[in-house]
Amino acid sequence: MMNKSKIDWTDFSWNPVTGCNRGCAYCYARAQVRQFSGDIRVNVTDPQLQTIHTDGGDMYVLPAPFKGGRGQVIPFPASFAPTLHEYRLGDPARKKKPANIFVCSMADLFGPWVPDEWIERVFEACKAAPWHNYMFLTKYPQRYAALANAGKLPARRVQPNFWYGTTVTRAGEAAFVPAVTYNTFLSIEPISGPLDAGLGSFGGARWIIVGAETGNRKGKIAPERAWIENIIEAAGLTHAAVLLEDSKELRAVWGDDLVQQFPPELQRPEDEPIPHCRECRDAVKAGQGKRGTSYACAAQFAITGDVAHVPGRYTRTSPPWCPRRVKKK
Repeated sequence: MMNKSKIDWTDFSWNPVTGCNRGCAYCYARAQVRQFSGDIRVNVTDPQLQTIHTDGGDMYVLPAPFKGGRGQVIPFPASFAPTLHEYRLGDPARKKKPANIFVCSMADLFGPWVPDEWIERVFEACKAAPWHNYMFLTKYPQRYAALANAGKLPARRVQPNFWYGTTVTRAGEAAFVPAVTYNTFLSIEPISGPLDAGLGSFGGARWIIVGAETGNRKGKIAPERAWIENIIEAAGLTHAAVLLEDSKELRAVWGDDLVQQFPPELQRPEDEPIPHCRECRDAVKAGQGKRGTSYACAAQFAITGDVAHVPGRYTRTSPPWCPRRVKKK
C-alpha cells in the first residue's frame, strides 16, 4: 500500500522499488530501512526473494510481501539492496482519489544499477492510474536523457502527469531541465552551498524545492539565508514555483513564513466536505406530523431510480451509499 506522506510537496509515497547503491552520507532512507529489515543473512537465502546477480552486486525481486518466521511482514528483507516489489505495482490503481505521488522515496529508480525493465514496469503502473500526478526524483539525470533518447521516457504530450526531478545539493551538479518536452523540477535538498553560480535561472525547471539537512549527523551543514534568497531570485526569472520544505533547520535561517508554491497542475483544491443530509441540496424533506420530518436523497434516486430513504441515524452525517461520500473514496 502507499503511505500518506509527511513530505510537504506530495500526498503519498509509493515504493515499488527500494534500495540504492550510491551511498550518500546524509541518506535518510538507508537509516530507516535498517529498522525494518530483520535478519538480512537469513532473508536473502529465502526462496521468497528472487536473486539477480550483477556486476554491481546482488539485486532482488519480491513477488509477494516477505513473511518472517513468525508470519510477520518484513518490508525491506534485503535491506538497502535494490529490490523490485512486484506486489506494489498495482497500488496507484487501487487509490481512486486523485493524488500527488512521490515514486520511490526509498530508492533511486534511475540509478545506473536499475534495469530499464524495472523502470518501464513502474511507468506502466503509473499509466494504469492516470488520475494521479507522479513525481520521480534522481541523482542520475543522465539516465533520464538516456531513456528519452531510447524513446522510453514518457513526454509531457503523452503523460502530462509525469514530473521528472533531479536532486542537486551544490553548484556544478548536473540537472535534467528541458523547457518544453517534459515537466521537470529540482530538489535542492539538503542544500549544502550556494547554487546561483552553477544553475543560473534553473533553465526549464518549473518547480524548485529547497530543504535543509535534518537529523543529527556529524558534519551536518546548516544553510545560509543568502543561499535561499538567491534561489528564489533566480527562480523568479523563469517564473518557476518555489517550495521551502518545512523543518526546524530551515525555519532557523528563514523564519516561519515559508514560501510554499506549487505549479498549477500539482495544486490540489481542498476537499469539499460531505454535508449533513439535513443540510444537503439533494435532500428531499417530507413532513410526518408528530413523527417529525423524513428525508430522501434525490441524487441517489437519479442513480438507481428507487426511492432513497435516509435513515434517521444518518441525517446528521450521511449514509454509506451517499453519492458524495462514494465520490471521495
